[in-house]
Amino acid sequence: MHNVLITGATGFLGSHIAERLSKSDINIIGLKRSSSDTWRCKAFEGKIDWIDLDGQNDWKQQVIEKEPTVIIHCAWIGVEAQDRNNWSLQSKNIELLVALLEITQTLKIDKFIFLGSQAEYGNISSKVFEDQAVHPVSAYASMKLSCLQILETYADLNKISWIWLRVFSVFGEREADNWLIPSVIKTMQEKSAMDFTKGEQKYAYLYAGDFARILLSIVKNKIDSGVYNISANQTQELKTLLIQLRDSINPSFSLNFGAIPYRENQSMHIEGDITKLTNQIGLVDFTDFNVALSKTLNYYLSK
Repeated sequence: MHNVLITGATGFLGSHIAERLSKSDINIIGLKRSSSDTWRCKAFEGKIDWIDLDGQNDWKQQVIEKEPTVIIHCAWIGVEAQDRNNWSLQSKNIELLVALLEITQTLKIDKFIFLGSQAEYGNISSKVFEDQAVHPVSAYASMKLSCLQILETYADLNKISWIWLRVFSVFGEREADNWLIPSVIKTMQEKSAMDFTKGEQKYAYLYAGDFARILLSIVKNKIDSGVYNISANQTQELKTLLIQLRDSINPSFSLNFGAIPYRENQSMHIEGDITKLTNQIGLVDFTDFNVALSKTLNYYLSK
């Protein structure tokens, strides 16, 4: 039986991981702040053993007493677009990582899993492999890479298995309202038009349910330490996706493609090659994109 500590379990990705693992009879320890809203976890909240990071008791000692064998570090301060170049804010993420690593001195940890980001590669316009040179263009990406260096050095010195996941575009239920798909769905219900770029960007959109199943495989299987891309295996053109949403929600809605210029160094093709990962966990049975999009759409329309 695995005891898994998940940081950021109240967030979009963390909640999907917690939900999937809880359905597999894995004991979940959730590390959260006292101010964290647990609404994403309501359906399975009783299966999470919560520890309050800001509580009066020593949270590190509480974690040690619960003896997790796997740590999945999802928590990150400053994921919103307006915070990604706030160096002071982004640097605060190093402190929690170091605290978690210090805990492993007392615990027998099978693996330490960290959610990195495709942003570490910088501006990309093709499918990328893990051996491609990184070129961060934001404080967010730079601090992710700083954490990677810390994790790799610490884990190697202390003989801890570590897995760094460069996460590409993920969509699905319970995403924040200001992210692309939920914000577009809301606008299409309330307004008659919306401005966009030409919409030629291609993104490998990974359904959150598939993302969580991949994490379950990583928890259960022996995996070599290292950096792995985690991405869908096919791309969707943004324009086609928006037309599909429009036709399902409000066929008379005006999509003003080309009204907004592409930003400087706009990434036009964002996709990670996942061969390295599938060589470790086996082929991924991805949910059909149209089925996943329909599930996502029905979730937001029913809110």
